[in-house]
Amino acid sequence: MFLTSEQILSLAPAQLDNLRASRYRADEQAFAASELADDDLATVRALYAMLGEVEALTGDGRQGEDRAALLALTARHDVDGLLHRVRRIGAASSSLRVAAAVHDLRGGALTTLFVHLAPRRRGLARPDAWRALFLAARDHRKVMRNVLIDLDAAARARDLAFLPHSLADLARALRAIAGVVRNEPIVIEVECATDAVIAESCVECAAIDRVAYNLMNNAIRHAARPEIFVSLRTLDHDLRVTVANAVAPEQGALVAAALARDPAALHGSFTTTGSGQGLRIVSDLVSRAYGVTSTEALIERGYVGAKLLDDAFVTWFHWPLGGA
Repeated sequence: MFLTSEQILSLAPAQLDNLRASRYRADEQAFAASELADDDLATVRALYAMLGEVEALTGDGRQGEDRAALLALTARHDVDGLLHRVRRIGAASSSLRVAAAVHDLRGGALTTLFVHLAPRRRGLARPDAWRALFLAARDHRKVMRNVLIDLDAAARARDLAFLPHSLADLARALRAIAGVVRNEPIVIEVECATDAVIAESCVECAAIDRVAYNLMNNAIRHAARPEIFVSLRTLDHDLRVTVANAVAPEQGALVAAALARDPAALHGSFTTTGSGQGLRIVSDLVSRAYGVTSTEALIERGYVGAKLLDDAFVTWFHWPLGGA
């Protein structure tokens, strides 16, 4: 384990003010699919359709695995070519608004899905890969509908309906995340001792997924060892998600210098190797969940944060528990 209970509890106050009068609904960040270029929108729709077929094929109601059907699905959708097109989404746009949306369309659970999919197509995969494919496809489709508010009107209507989501389901999804660090598969340790309602609709759960996957993908990208530690804690009225990864000394020095200059730097545009969008999206979504209007206030009051603890880079965020 990277962090002790005392370290996790010391990251931020145990009680945070929720300034919203209602639960998060994603309306404030509405992004219309028509704002994407035509080619990009066609790619997004193709990806959404492919993920829908993966979700249906691997879903909980199916008995056993069907590798032949999976191979037929990947061939029918030319998934290698589709992945190449997905990586190009937004390349022709200079809009910061589009860049933020594209970041999560290309990120989220998509990396995990393709990491699990590649060995499965070769007949080699870890035992839980079939369910991991289901979780990744399900979660990324929800993320896509959260990013593009008019991508799927019927599903969007279902996303807005009251439906409690549990902390246990988030823990299962995070344990299924896959990645590679220094040519070794990532090992994810998820600490989750209790259960709770963390979201009251699918659209709210998708926002939590966006935040959690951004922290996880960031940790995998920068980890010095193939180990990620995640803590899921319920406080009086809030969920606290903490992610820790080991960092190399030179990476740690860059982060320490940035945080010394500005404690909110990493949740702005600062980056060492990526786009700088991931933690900015984290702060934007959490600010909407709590009704806190500035990144500086989020950082000062501990709603989100990042710090170095010895050789570990630690990030965290909060989300109001269901009914809070």
